[in-house]
Amino acid sequence: MSTSVLVIDDHPLVRDGVKKSLAAAGFNCVGEAGSLKEATAMIALHNPDVITVDLNLPDGNGLEIISWARKNSPTIAIIVLTLDVDLDLVSAASQSGAQAFISKSESAEHLVAAINSVLAQPTLFISRHTVALLARAKVQNLLSPRERMVLTYLEGELSLAEIASTMFISHATVKSHCATIYRKLETRSRRSAVARAKTKGLL
Repeated sequence: MSTSVLVIDDHPLVRDGVKKSLAAAGFNCVGEAGSLKEATAMIALHNPDVITVDLNLPDGNGLEIISWARKNSPTIAIIVLTLDVDLDLVSAASQSGAQAFISKSESAEHLVAAINSVLAQPTLFISRHTVALLARAKVQNLLSPRERMVLTYLEGELSLAEIASTMFISHATVKSHCATIYRKLETRSRRSAVARAKTKGLL
């Protein structure tokens, strides 16, 4: 029995193209939906093995479908297929329960390969942006929350004494945080630390 797929996209031409590509690859396209409301009804009706989800739908965000589908079916394979390739969206899709994030600019073969990979290894998250996501996460975790707060104050005009007063910590503690920030950012001054933080997306 072939794998059943439901295609969710607000553009009929896109839905038609995706269905034809997947049918040619041996999948059973059991239906399509052009909105959140239609999608939930069709998923409940057909209980598909796989859904492809566009994030931009006329009555809401595709992330809502992903969360709803994942909550109702731990085994369903969820593939995001969208024009938006913002890293925040990739991360949000993964956290909502999607297992792949594919741009509509990719080939049909890439979509088919992603679906097959997800079906074979459901715990994986497949995206060309995974490396960038991991790099961003590494940068975001570089500084502790308190160090990031000090860094934010360093960007302004406050002196170390004023930062200490604002944060209700001692002057020595602020100096210690600054030293740690400089070391982690591989800099030696307030100005260079702020500049380096901006290039890394920390400010």
